[in-house]
Amino acid sequence: MPYPHAFFALQLTFADKIAALSGQSFQEMVLRYTAMYRILGLDWSLDPSHPVWQDYLQGMRQAPADAEWSHQVYLARCDQIPTHPTPNWGCFAYTYSPEWPSVHLHFANVDTSGVGPLSHQRQQARLAELRAMFTHIKQTHPDTIEVCGGSWLYNRPAYTRLFPPEYAASAQADRPHLIARALWGQFLHHDEQINQEIASLFLQRLSALEDMEQYAQCFPYQVLLTKAPIGLFYRFYGID
Repeated sequence: MPYPHAFFALQLTFADKIAALSGQSFQEMVLRYTAMYRILGLDWSLDPSHPVWQDYLQGMRQAPADAEWSHQVYLARCDQIPTHPTPNWGCFAYTYSPEWPSVHLHFANVDTSGVGPLSHQRQQARLAELRAMFTHIKQTHPDTIEVCGGSWLYNRPAYTRLFPPEYAASAQADRPHLIARALWGQFLHHDEQINQEIASLFLQRLSALEDMEQYAQCFPYQVLLTKAPIGLFYRFYGID
């Protein structure tokens, strides 16, 4: 389901405040302090000369704080933008790093039940997906030593109960990565509508922000980094 208009308004409001505090241009802050570049399906280079980004900025100059333009550009491109790594096992996917043999977990809501992907009703479905994925990891990358993660979702017991307790207990706060879509996901319900309670708290804190270096405090949930030996996962999911 496409992101709502309000999702873009939150990010542009944030960029506008950071621009005012820093004295830098609004357009530059949209590039560096929001997830718009990635939301439009562009890579991690943040190349401001990219034709898609330049077209986007041309329209933005007409109404820099208007989220409608951002929303319309996104809607015109969203069908061609991948939302989840492949291959995936339901809501889960991973990337493998051979340098220090490890896997990094990814989560995306592709659950169509309507009751929420992390609800009690869907807990067994998520555990089955993880069991299947870790079975694949063991068969495909048997040298894997460690499992890593990084998401605001590790603040939520409904998410951490899907993993070994030691993995959840390892969580440590990280500086927000504003260009990644994951951090901004805390403002969306499972149906992709705005979580008004979280959004209101964010805007309240943003309004009171006086030092841009303290911007992380505006976000109700911080990104948490996690890691644990992969053997804990094999035991947790009953994988021989």
